Formats: sequence, structure tokens, C-alpha cells
Amino acid sequence: MNNYTPIITQAGLNAAVNAKTNGINIHIAEVAVGTQGYEPTRQQVALKALKNKVPVTGGNNLGDGQFHITAKFTSDSEYAVREVGFYLADGTLFAVWSHPSDVLFYQTPLAQVIQGFDLVLSAVPVDNIEVNNSGDLNLFLGEEFMGITLSQAQMAQAQIAANYRQIQFNDRLLSLGV
Repeated sequence: MNNYTPIITQAGLNAAVNAKTNGINIHIAEVAVGTQGYEPTRQQVALKALKNKVPVTGGNNLGDGQFHITAKFTSDSEYAVREVGFYLADGTLFAVWSHPSDVLFYQTPLAQVIQGFDLVLSAVPVDNIEVNNSGDLNLFLGEEFMGITLSQAQMAQAQIAANYRQIQFNDRLLSLGV
């Protein structure tokens, strides 16, 4: 088993096949983390030591059955993440990852962990799978930018463009030996 490859649960596979058969979509909506390390099985219906479950904050269908999913984790306690679950909107555990000894990341009360995951779904029908998205999470923007207005963003864009033009001008002067 690859150390960081989640497995599709039987319930997840059933949900994907039923969605295709019935012409509906299923939605990967939440990511959960827990503290117990083990070899996951297809029969799992929940994480073994759940610590936190959060909505998917970013998701992209990259094609060919590959989905990129991001989630933001915060906590009042600290713990080592040794299991991850991907849940459908109806609460079904779609896929699970764990390892008996490897830790994926360490959560502390001081940290906001933004974790990216890639699900490569080669053994399930993918045409009817979607990723719920609570917004496009840019890994470099923190909460201090969440209240920015459109006019402030336009002003920042104009300032960056002016700075770029100044750099180009200075570069031309240097290349001319001025």
C-alpha cells in the first residue's frame, strides 16, 4: 500500500455506482481527521478516532478521475493526524487514508493547517462525482484579507502594475548603460 493513497470504501463505491446508474451526482463535502493509525479497509464506515471534521474549502476536478481537495483545520487541542476521511454530503465515508505509523501532519491550537489532498479515482465511475466547495482557498491568503473590498483589490492591482512598469523601465535603463 502506498503510504499516502486513500482507499475507496465499499459504501463510497456503492454511492458512485448508484449515482451513475440513476443519473445523479454525489458530492464530496467534508474532510475529517483522526488520531489512530491502522491499515484502512473497504468496509469502514467512519474514522476510528475522529478529532475534527471540516467542510471542503477548495476543490478541483483535474480530469481523468483526479480531484484536488483542500481543507482548513483548526483546533483547541494538539494531536498527530494519522487518519483522514473524505465524506459525501449525505454523511457516507467515501474514502479513507491511514497508516499504522506515519503521521500526515501535527495539529496545535496555534496552527491553522491548510492541507491539500489528491484523490485519484481509477476504480470508480467519476462522471457523477463532484466536490462541494465553500470557496476557493488560496493557501497564501489569511483571514486578514477576507474583508477586502473590490475597490481595495483594484487599487492593489493598480499599484502592483505600476511597480512592474517601473521595474521594466529601470531594467531598460540599466541595459542601455544609463
